[in-house]
Amino acid sequence: MKYTHRQQREVFHLLFLERLLKQTGPTLFVLKGGLNLRFFFNSPRFSEDMDLDVLRGSVTTLRKNGYRILGDRAFVRSLLAFGIADLLVNDPEKAKHTLTTQRFRARLVTAAGETWPTKVEFSRRPSVGTHMNEPISPRVVRPYQRLAFGCRHYDARSAVLQKVAALAERSEPQVRDLFDIYVLWSGGQCPEDLCADLEPESRERALENALLLDYEHYQGQVLDYLEGEARIEFDGVNRWREISGTVLGLLEGG
Repeated sequence: MKYTHRQQREVFHLLFLERLLKQTGPTLFVLKGGLNLRFFFNSPRFSEDMDLDVLRGSVTTLRKNGYRILGDRAFVRSLLAFGIADLLVNDPEKAKHTLTTQRFRARLVTAAGETWPTKVEFSRRPSVGTHMNEPISPRVVRPYQRLAFGCRHYDARSAVLQKVAALAERSEPQVRDLFDIYVLWSGGQCPEDLCADLEPESRERALENALLLDYEHYQGQVLDYLEGEARIEFDGVNRWREISGTVLGLLEGG
């Protein structure tokens, strides 16, 4: 089977996460962001990177464990089945490992000689939201002929609020945040009283930033990360207008 570069990044994240949890324990990290939505809430959008919150453990120990996985030849060999011929890990001495952020960057080298960058980022800022341990969706792991495994992740309400906060707080608004809110809403996961949980200033900034986004942003940050039927379903200016209008209505309290 031939895997796309989106799938190759995804299976790298899956295998890294599975090894990390086996090596360190299932209660130390919480999956968040786009992969939380994809692994647990049926999002069609693939992600370039994986983001987790750290609940416990030292910077030094996580640094050691992360590079141990990335440097393990057995781990690299496990990627061969997915068309990934090699894994180039960025210089650990230049990587960011602080009390708030730890970042592992790598490049996937395919059998065809293509190179796809990715990263796994851990945040040590205080965890905000409710999380639980559940199996990753079989729909996600089935194309890679893997077994689903348990992973701690944020619930839908927390994910929505985190996405609204991201839409409000990023220095450059990202249309993927708006799309992810729509995905949760269309799956019945967005709380009807969303605005009641938002600070007025944060809601206003999210609205202002949402209005800055256009179809060109949507093409580059969302459509380019969809495949197959999902790409067809969400393509087109009219579809973008529907998605944007729905999220603006939610933020306005409609």
